[in-house]
Amino acid sequence: MGKPFENPGGVMMHSVEGNAMRAEAVVEFGRKKSPAHPGPYEDSLLGNSTTADAEFAPLHLADLPLVSLPREIDKPLVTSNDRFVKEAMEAYKSLRTRLLKGQASHGFRSIAVTSVSRSEGKTLTTFNLACSCAQVENVTVLLIDGDLRNRSLSKLVRTPSVGLADVMSGTAAYEQALVRTDVPNLCIMGAGKSSLSPTELFSTGKWAQVIRRSQQHFRIVLIDALSVGEFADLELIASECDGILMVVRAHSTHREALSMALDQIDPSKLVGVVWNGSDGAKNGLY
Repeated sequence: MGKPFENPGGVMMHSVEGNAMRAEAVVEFGRKKSPAHPGPYEDSLLGNSTTADAEFAPLHLADLPLVSLPREIDKPLVTSNDRFVKEAMEAYKSLRTRLLKGQASHGFRSIAVTSVSRSEGKTLTTFNLACSCAQVENVTVLLIDGDLRNRSLSKLVRTPSVGLADVMSGTAAYEQALVRTDVPNLCIMGAGKSSLSPTELFSTGKWAQVIRRSQQHFRIVLIDALSVGEFADLELIASECDGILMVVRAHSTHREALSMALDQIDPSKLVGVVWNGSDGAKNGLY
């Protein structure tokens, strides 16, 4: 593991120099607040994260339409059969473990994933993290395309036309916007379409209703949100989420830009920073 360093925003990040799925893999995760003790591994954590409560009512996933996730070898997806997948999966498992530990310690259920700017791997990070979390027994995951402007996740997965925008505009019911995937325990809500602007949609109380209902039905809700500062959408999205995960790209994200981006989000909601696109180490060694 690379040496940890402090960025100008004060958030601890770690880098791992390794050839993890070309230059696209998420390589490590750093939380702003660590648990007081390391705790057991993921299986034991499920005793806390899956404790029954009055509000939790999991959906019967078999009733939802089924979509097959992309497995294209020309994209850095953990669902593909690319030869770099093994290294990438280890990186995502590390990220998943830390996320589940944070959930067990702090109780967050919904996380908005953002970045400083475009083309930093935010959508792929969110997609691969969701797939990795869904592989843990009894951890149901909902992946939401919250970027109603670019719809990158919906294009990647090729979700049906009905999605989040339809629910918030009142033209579709919540369940109508959900699809289950061929990865057990993983469901997706695409971006959908509406004649109303995304900012207008997120400004209503419907977004809060979507988040509350999602948290009632799924153990983890990951939202692929806009980059910081593009529009007011991110602030509105994050306001209803329990946490924010920031993606930064090696040799792309400037420290000053990262510092400014961190200043624009609620520091109490920042659960961590993902260091993405690190160069492979020499001789193939970590």
